[in-house]
Amino acid sequence: MSLFAPLQDSIAEHTQTLVYDRAGYGRSDPGPQPRTGQAAAEDLHALLAVLGIRRPVVLVCYSAGCLFTRVFAHEHPSEVAGMVFIDPATEAAYAGLSGGPPQKNPSEAARQEWAALPTTLDEVRASWPLPAIPSVLISAMKPDGRWPIESPRDADRWLKEQQELLGKLGGAAGVTHILYPRADHVSVVGEKDVAKAVLDLLGRLKVQLSGGG
Repeated sequence: MSLFAPLQDSIAEHTQTLVYDRAGYGRSDPGPQPRTGQAAAEDLHALLAVLGIRRPVVLVCYSAGCLFTRVFAHEHPSEVAGMVFIDPATEAAYAGLSGGPPQKNPSEAARQEWAALPTTLDEVRASWPLPAIPSVLISAMKPDGRWPIESPRDADRWLKEQQELLGKLGGAAGVTHILYPRADHVSVVGEKDVAKAVLDLLGRLKVQLSGGG
C-alpha cells in the first residue's frame, strides 16, 4: 500500500479513510474461489460492515481495482455517495486476452483473479447502470513501458477506453475528467492534485448531503 500512502495521508487530514488489500494481497488472507469481481465486491461490503464504517462512502479506485469497484457500486448503490477513478482499467483492456497473467512471477492472488477474469468481465459489463452520483475520472497520458501501457499507442488506446467509460458515466450527477499529460500509470497516484480532486468531491457531497444548494 506504499504507493497510496501519501494520497491517503493527505485525505486523512480531513476525513476518515480506509485503504485495504484485496483477498490474497499484502496482509489480507486468501479468499474463497473463484476470485471474481462479485467476490471482491462482497468482501468490501463485509469489511465496511465489520469495521462499522458509516455509509454512504466515497470509493476511490485505481487501475484494475476500478473493475471491482464498479461491481460494488452497482450492487450497493445506496452505500456509495461518490466515486473517484484513478487511471482506471476498463473491460476493453482485458477483452480477448488468454493464458496467464502478463506480468512476470505473478502472485498467487493475481493468478486466481486472472483465472476468474472471464466471469469478472461479464459481471463488469452487466454492472450498469451505476448510481447517479458525482464522480471524478483521472487519466494519465504517458506510457510507462509496462503492460498494458508500454507504448504511446497503448497510452492512446487506454485513454480512448477511459473516454468511453466517461461517456457511460455521463448520466451521473456531475462527472469531472482530469488529464495529466506528464504522468504515467504509476506516477499519477502521487500527483498532488489527485488528493485535491478527492477533497473537492467530498466538499461537493457535504453540501448535497446537508440539503444545501
